[in-house]
Formats: sequence, structure tokens, C-alpha cells
Amino acid sequence: MDMNKKLKIDVLSPAAGQYVPLREIKDETFNSGVMGSGFGIMPTKGVIYAPVNGTVSMLFPTGHAIGFTAENGLEILVHIGIDTVNLNGKGFEVLKKTGDTVHANEAVIKFDIDAIKEAGLDPTVIVIYTNESKYTIENYEAVQLALDTRVAQSFRKEANVMKKDLSKYEYGAMCSEILEIIGGKENIANVFHCITRLRIVPVNRDLVDIEKLKNVKGILKVVESSGQIQCVIGTTVPEVFNEFVEISGVTAESTSTGNIKEKKPNLITRGLNTLASCVSPGLYAIVAGGMIKGIVALITALGLVDASSQIITVLNAVGDAPFYFMPFTVGFNAAKRFKVKEVFGIMTAGILMYSTFAAPAEGITGYAFGFLTIPAYNYKASIFPVILSVWIFSLIFHFIDKKMPKNLRIVFSGALSFLIAAPLFLAFAAPIGNEIAKLMTGTFAWLFTNAGPFAGALFCGIIPLTIIFGIKGWSAIELQNLSTLGYDYMLPNFFYSNLAVSGAILAYSLKQKPSDNRSAAISTGLVCILGITEPALYGYALPEKKPLYAAMLGGAIAGAVAMLLGVVTYAFSMPGITSIATYVDNGNNFLMLLITMAVAWGASFAISYAITKKEQ
Repeated sequence: MDMNKKLKIDVLSPAAGQYVPLREIKDETFNSGVMGSGFGIMPTKGVIYAPVNGTVSMLFPTGHAIGFTAENGLEILVHIGIDTVNLNGKGFEVLKKTGDTVHANEAVIKFDIDAIKEAGLDPTVIVIYTNESKYTIENYEAVQLALDTRVAQSFRKEANVMKKDLSKYEYGAMCSEILEIIGGKENIANVFHCITRLRIVPVNRDLVDIEKLKNVKGILKVVESSGQIQCVIGTTVPEVFNEFVEISGVTAESTSTGNIKEKKPNLITRGLNTLASCVSPGLYAIVAGGMIKGIVALITALGLVDASSQIITVLNAVGDAPFYFMPFTVGFNAAKRFKVKEVFGIMTAGILMYSTFAAPAEGITGYAFGFLTIPAYNYKASIFPVILSVWIFSLIFHFIDKKMPKNLRIVFSGALSFLIAAPLFLAFAAPIGNEIAKLMTGTFAWLFTNAGPFAGALFCGIIPLTIIFGIKGWSAIELQNLSTLGYDYMLPNFFYSNLAVSGAILAYSLKQKPSDNRSAAISTGLVCILGITEPALYGYALPEKKPLYAAMLGGAIAGAVAMLLGVVTYAFSMPGITSIATYVDNGNNFLMLLITMAVAWGASFAISYAITKKEQ
């Protein structure tokens, strides 16, 4: 019998979702390959499954990371999200324990994707082969991963490359060196570890020699983040941590759970994150409605169907519904954000859109409720009034529910909360939200009207940076423009910017030697045309810099041209080539769009090609 056959196994995807190449994972410790080869998954379901038959060899207490040892000895690390150690186990449910035998596709951890996103963290699931030097690995890339998707095969143990683990003596030597470089015990405010890193919080950062720390044997990489000195060691970090605590004499008060507070985002960042979490999940319906409205505009402009026909009436109803009833989706997501039952968010939206307020009898402008006056206003297609109203409700509900006896909560907590909250948000929160929406729409309208080309150039030019740094919330303003004005001039800039990134990356690829890297650059550049730029930005534009500069400059030129030509969109859609029908009108808006598209792609391509040196 061929003994190697016993050492051949299949590795299955531990989660369902979209495949992410290792280089595109937004964490240098993983994407640099120092931990080993592997890949990422942008999860669509919050469950981790065993990728192989074997045992659970390691399980972090917070549940954000788990290690498996396959039947042939292959070690696989599955890390859920980036920096999720800081959640201290919130949103994670561990189904197995260290030492348990598992079978491929057996559920081992459940996690809350929304909770990770709401904390401002990346939920990408990272899969790393931590002892790959002992095996021959054949990897298979796929766009979409299901639980039975084979991601790798044929791992054969090679005796000649077996690597000796560090001994306790070597751990001690390494820890002594780290302690000296870090400035001694007196300079340690806290020390803990995650699944791969020894994390030290120094009292005085100036006493730490980072360059010397990078050269310590056993440390793969050193990262500074949130006041921490993070020494990337690998899966042996628990042993190193224990040795470090013993040698240094510092107190390990549950430090292995990473119980340290990260610096909270500032008020603006928290506001944008809240806005994005309330609006973004509903964009699927908004995009669908926008595409249908674009199709209606196209077939009526071409004369294929009469604008007054009943077919158009029905299609308009389908296309308009996601916009008109948007408060319900916003209310649903706002309730999740503010940690109340989603049905309360829907009920809040329903109160705001109740026909008595939305379409009052002639002559009625408001309703008296004791000493309060509730204005009669139609909140259709609104965003800010709903978010503020759900927030007010959540504050009152949490207070009442906490005081209410448990056996009475289901009957009285919601009712009492609405009795108090509804008059308040109808009289104050919703009208204030409405004025905020008007102010924002008016401000951007004034800016783009009075500073036209300059505003377009500035906004479109910085869009790649807003994506890279995760600045969100633009869709709320765009939707408000569509609701208030009937058109929007901001969303098209994202389309031009995506085309500019495409042109810059494709020009960069032409200057590279034929290789897998060049092929990947071409594919990511082409995908940008569909409105997906993250792989290109993180994989090539940001690391190489020059394609990023070209994309920003090309986008700025396109933004200025678009404002001069007066290009707008009439429906919300993905900012890609598939959305061009939403620019059709009875005038020349579509023609002006095509001109701007050519400028965006052509200018960035030319600039990138000119400033990128040919690879030798």
C-alpha cells in the first residue's frame, strides 16, 4: 500500500461566502504570509465548520479563533474577523472544546456578522496553514465558497522539512530579550495575547526599540496599533505568553482574553457608521428598484412602450416601492443597531408613515397631543427621521425593560415605551431629522451649484481614499437627494471613480512582466467596471501608490467634467456599467455620461501608464 495515500486529504471551506485571496486581507500579519499561506472568506452565514476530519487543537477563550489538526497532521488556523479579539467573546458561541474530535462540515463556532460590523471591524474569515513547510499543498481558488467546496488537496508529509519547535529554554531566551527591549517590567502597563500575537501595552512607548524587537528570534513581525506593541509569533503564542508572564513577573489577570479597551472612534466616525448600518443593508432593494426605474426610462425613451400605458404604471409601482417604503427597511436596521427588537423599528416607521399624518384633511397642519404639537408630514422615502425616532424609542425601551419584572416584559415594555416615545419622536425627533435631511441636501446642492467643477473634482478625486479608510454614509445623502430633488449628482462620481481605478490598474498591469501578478491585476481592473474596486485598491493601488495617484487624478478630472456637463442619475444603483440605464432622460444626459465615462477611464489610464515604470 502507498503510505502517502493515507496522508492525502481534502480541505473544505470552513464557511460559506466569497473567496478572498490572502494578499487582499486587510491585515498585514496575514496578507504578508508570515503566518503561512491560506485565503480569506467574506462570510454570508455566521457559522464556522470543521474544514477537515481531525481534532480541535486550539480554541481561543473569546471564540474568535480555532485551530484544527487534520488526520495527517496538517494544522489549520481559522481566525474570524480582524481584531475581533477586542470583542471579548461578544457575538461568538463556541460549540466545541479543545481536544474534541470533529468531522468535516461539522459546526464548531457560531458568530454574529452584524455585531462584528457594528463594532467597526472586518468580518473576513481567515484560513491559514500554520505548518505548511511539512506538506505539499495544492490550492484551488473559487469566487464563491459553499460548505462542500474543496479549497485544497494532497498534503503529503515530508520528513526532510520537519521543523523543530522552540524548546522551553528558547522560549525563555526570547522572552528575556523581549522584556529587556520593551523597557523592563516597570514599562509594562498590560500584557495579553490573541491567537497569534503577544500584545504588550507599554507605559512609555519611547523606551521601546521597535527595530531591535523585530530582530528577536521567534518573532515573525512587529505591529503597532491602538497603543499596543504586537509581536506576531504564531500559534505557539500561548506558551510564549506563559513564559513571558513567569519571567517578567507581571500579573496575568485574564489577559489572555485581550481584555483591554480600544480607543473609541470619534463622534463623526460613529455617526457615519450608524448611518451606514441603518441604510446599507436595505440597498439591495433600492438597487433593484433603481434598475427597474432605469429600464422604464430606457424603454419609454426609445418609444418601445407608451409612457401612459398600464405596463409602465405597474413597473413604476415596482420601481418606486423600495424608495417610498424605505422608512421600514431603515427602521428595521436601526432597531438592530440600537439593540431593540426589529419589529419595533418597523412599528416606528409605520407610525411615522400613518396616513393621518402623511395625508391630513384639508387645512390641518398638525395635531395637539397635550402640550405637544405633532406636525402633519409625509415621511415617505425618509432616512434621518426614522433613525432618530428609533434611537429615542430604544433609550426609553431599554430603561423600562430593565426595570420591568421579567414575566411582564413581553406585555408591558413595548407598550409603555411607545406611549412615551411616540409623542416625543413625532413632535421632536422626526421633524428634527427632516430638517437635518433638508440641511444636508441643501448644503451639497449649494456646494455643487456654486463650486461646480471644483466640487466635482474634489469629491470624485478623494473617493478612493474614502473607500480605503472605510468612510461611509454617502448613500443616505444620495437617497435623500433622489427623494427631495428627483435626481442625484453625487452617486455618479462613484461610477467615474470606479472607472478611473479600472483605467489606472489596467495601465499598471501593462507595465508588468507576464506573471500571475499581472493576470490578477488585469482581472481586478476589469472587475472595477462593475463597481467593485476593493480588490484593486487594496491589492494594487494602495501598495504600489502610483496607480492610486493616477486613479485619484483621473477621477478628479472626470468629476469636474461631469459638473460642467451636468450629468445626474435619476435612480439609485450600483456605481458600475450595469447601471447606465438610470441616466437615461429625454435630453442629452446619457450622452454626457458616456463622455464623462471615457474621460474617467482614459485620463487615469494615460496618467498611470506615464508614471509607472516598466518592470524589468
